[in-house]
Amino acid sequence: MFLKKLNNSEMWKKIQVLRDLIKNEKSFKKRVCWNCKKDLNIYDFLSDNLEFTAGYVLSLWQYSIFEFHCCECFKNLKREELEIIERELKNRYCLNCKTIIDIYKFSKEYNALKIQELKEVWLNPNSNIFCSGFCEKQYYRIKKGRT
Repeated sequence: MFLKKLNNSEMWKKIQVLRDLIKNEKSFKKRVCWNCKKDLNIYDFLSDNLEFTAGYVLSLWQYSIFEFHCCECFKNLKREELEIIERELKNRYCLNCKTIIDIYKFSKEYNALKIQELKEVWLNPNSNIFCSGFCEKQYYRIKKGRT
């Protein structure tokens, strides 16, 4: 329901397009993490933002006003944002097995969701929440069998 499918062939096509675009770039910008100064990789950035075209990723990368975080620093930012969501609603229950779920477990299980999507789903009382993809599939199989 919430999990975004990763299409590897799509990603590899975008990587190839990005490589070609970088070759034509007169001054490709090297990037470091805004927080810890670790070297960043544009291909990691692309793989974390597959919803964007390779050209758009390159334009964001090259735009001097933007700063980026490495994965570790970004996770720390996400953790802080999850704490804010947790203050609003600490726990939910899996619709299938009734297990208590906290926002951290939900975030880990549905890690393809952006923080705003997580917040919208988690805080919406009408959202079906599951502790795992397995429980989600099981719930909809059972539901489909009943109707």
